[in-house]
Amino acid sequence: MKTRHFANQTGVTLVELMIALAISAILMLGVSSIYVSSKRGYKIQDNLSRQQENSRFSLEVLMRDLRMAGYPKTVIKEPIVTATTSDGGTSNDTITIQYETNFDCLGQPTPACVDDAMKNCAVNKYYIKVDASGNKNLYCLGNGSANEDIIAENVTDLQIEYGLDKDTSGSANGYFTWNNLTASEIPYIVSVRFALLSQTPNDIKKVDVNKSYVLLDKTVPYNDKRIHQVYTNTVLLRNRLQ
Repeated sequence: MKTRHFANQTGVTLVELMIALAISAILMLGVSSIYVSSKRGYKIQDNLSRQQENSRFSLEVLMRDLRMAGYPKTVIKEPIVTATTSDGGTSNDTITIQYETNFDCLGQPTPACVDDAMKNCAVNKYYIKVDASGNKNLYCLGNGSANEDIIAENVTDLQIEYGLDKDTSGSANGYFTWNNLTASEIPYIVSVRFALLSQTPNDIKKVDVNKSYVLLDKTVPYNDKRIHQVYTNTVLLRNRLQ
């Protein structure tokens, strides 16, 4: 019988095995760290993109309607803009805008104008409201339907000031909240300045951050993990200046 010799064959020692396992664990930890970091980065970018999209759309909608306010003069009578809620900055403001068009802010057919039954006019009311999930959104209620709807999600605050042109120079001499205007001053409104505060849809920061944001005459405090951003714009009421 022949005897086999294994003198030239060697296995892995326990020390070598432990070193290999340690290296593998370090590599897996690095891969896991990269994955977690990439996932968090994607979450942040996705939330910021959605926040910016909602903010940009809110600005575009309000600016478009304000530019149309009072169109045309032969049909729309005063007031072309009104504020149904505004108490000097302690809560969110509400603005109502009217002009001639066949559809309101929600795409619903508009009824006949008050001053001209041959024309159709929109009366669009914009405001902030809390939904069933507890999130604040920008809403609109048109006059083409009794139902309101969300214009943009996670728009949490809206503040508005009105520019008066008392010397008929074509530009505002000063800006005032609605409750500081008298009925005789409303026809002198030539511009509207508004500020929006938006937030990311989800928590981004690891811990709550206490920070305040200034929107015209209002300071809004927040203590949460979301990212907030203020957007401000001023719109001339073109049909008032013509």
